[in-house]
Amino acid sequence: MIIFSFILSLFANHLPVMYVQVPQWADDWAVCAVDIPDAKCHWYVMSPDNTFGEGFDWENAPWFDANGLNDIAPMQAKTVLEKLQDK
Repeated sequence: MIIFSFILSLFANHLPVMYVQVPQWADDWAVCAVDIPDAKCHWYVMSPDNTFGEGFDWENAPWFDANGLNDIAPMQAKTVLEKLQDK
């Protein structure tokens, strides 16, 4: 399925895409920050709302773009907030 999505993304229009921050339920929220992108506390998935709040349309919805995954920080033992607090 991932390979299929990747191949389709090669042929899709390259329109702006919003990513949604999805919480990981098993984490300790006391060490997570919502204003700093942090892959230890959240997953980042493409938002299906390609109209930026004006209404969803399947016909014009963007395909998943694998390049968007480059914006996600690699998984680490400490959250960004914990690293900042250690300094």
